[in-house]
Amino acid sequence: MPSDATKIVLALIALMHIKSLPGVYTLRSLSYFIKARTMTEPSIGLLEASKYHSRVWFDDLDLNIHLNNSSYNKMMDFARIDLCCRLFPGWQVTHKFDMCLAQTVLFFKAEVPRFSKYTITSRIFTWDDKWIWMQHRFSIKRITKPVRQTLETINAAIQSGNEGEQQEPIRDEDVVVEEEDEDDIDPIETKLPPKISNDNNGVGGQPVLTASSQSANFGNHPNDAIVEIPDKLCCIAYSRMVAKHPKGKTIVPTVLFAKMGHKEAYPGEWEQYRLLGMSLIEGMMKIGDPTADLPPTPRRLVNPTRARI
Repeated sequence: MPSDATKIVLALIALMHIKSLPGVYTLRSLSYFIKARTMTEPSIGLLEASKYHSRVWFDDLDLNIHLNNSSYNKMMDFARIDLCCRLFPGWQVTHKFDMCLAQTVLFFKAEVPRFSKYTITSRIFTWDDKWIWMQHRFSIKRITKPVRQTLETINAAIQSGNEGEQQEPIRDEDVVVEEEDEDDIDPIETKLPPKISNDNNGVGGQPVLTASSQSANFGNHPNDAIVEIPDKLCCIAYSRMVAKHPKGKTIVPTVLFAKMGHKEAYPGEWEQYRLLGMSLIEGMMKIGDPTADLPPTPRRLVNPTRARI
């Protein structure tokens, strides 16, 4: 019989690797399907994103002590299931069709450090007459720290202040110009309307429109400002999927979207969104394809009436 110390060590090892124990992956997947059975309509719009949160644990680490490559794909499974359950409630029970994965492409930008929390932002990126491409953005929170203001902003603050107060001189080394990483900013999130503050600080008690990128709280140093910055982007991944009828027939994405209750906000919204994403996907699919420069071969289009859901 093993000693008590051996049992404790084995229990600790199992606890540290609980996400990799037999049956845990299946139970985590089933929890989403059970939750989706109670939903009668989509919880998010077709072009909206879902966020899946997780943490790097012991069984996610590689030799470099950060999130390993296999965990990216494993966590993308849960992110895809979560997105499909939100967009297509009852997709495997009521409507009885499957979302099958055909391909994944990952582009790494930075590491996901050990034991850190990270977020997977997933959305439908584009589609054609057969395939649906999903985008997954792995990001972590940045540490908010003081950022030196520009000379123009500081000079304006000094001129607008009381002239009698002693002002600290401005030094060139206090001004830091940081290059923005455009990939860290979600282009779709930037198009959202500004948030409305409930504080009655406007004229006549009217609410004030505030943007998250414009909010700043001054720190201890008069030339410091605490600003909100976007999450650090660590990886961008794309999944190519197809909706399949139980009899093996392909379901056209536009037919699927309409059948699941999704509607366009204005005529042409979906097509405009689809073309923007497809322009990137077509270029990405040519990477490493020796037949990319060959003339396209005709292929039979999917008949929208061939599959029913």
